[in-house]
Amino acid sequence: MIDSESLSRQLLDQLTDSNELTPAWRDAFASVPRQVFIPDTIWRNDGDGLVPLHRTEDPQAWMQRAWGDRAVVTQVDDGHPAGPGQLGRYVTSSASQPNVVALMLDALDAEHGMTVCEIGTGTGYNAALLAHRLGAENVTSIEIDPQLAGQARQALATAGYPVTVVTADGTDA
Repeated sequence: MIDSESLSRQLLDQLTDSNELTPAWRDAFASVPRQVFIPDTIWRNDGDGLVPLHRTEDPQAWMQRAWGDRAVVTQVDDGHPAGPGQLGRYVTSSASQPNVVALMLDALDAEHGMTVCEIGTGTGYNAALLAHRLGAENVTSIEIDPQLAGQARQALATAGYPVTVVTADGTDA
C-alpha cells in the first residue's frame, strides 16, 4: 500500500529536481498535507465522460491522483453531476497541478509578513501553502461557490491553517 508520506516525498523530489520548486517554498510543500484538501470524490475522464473516483472505493488510485503532478478535478456540474449515470459533464473546480502551483507561488515573490488576497479558494491548498510561508493571519481567500468555500474552510482548519475564507465574488473585492 502506498502512503501519503512516500507520495509526498516523491512529488517533492520531482518538483525539486525539475527546478520548479524553489527552496523558499519547499518547506511549505513538505508540510502541507495535500490529501486533506482533496475531497473524498474526485473525477477522472475515461473518454466517456467524467467518472467519479471515491477515496473509500479505490484508495490507492485516489492517493496516486491526489499526490500526482497533475490537476485533480474536484467538482463537476457545480456539485450536481448532470450526466447519465451520475457522470459529470463539466469541470467546475479542480486542484491545480502542483508544478503550476509551485511556479505561480515563486512568481509571487512573497516575503514573510506580506499580506495576500487570493481570488478563487477552490480546495484551499494554495491558501494553506501561502499561510505556511506567510502566516495564516496574512492570507485572505475569496471563493464565489459557497460549497467550495465551506469545504476549504474545513480543510484549512483540519490542516491547522486558520486562513480567512470569504464567500463572495472576487471581482467585487
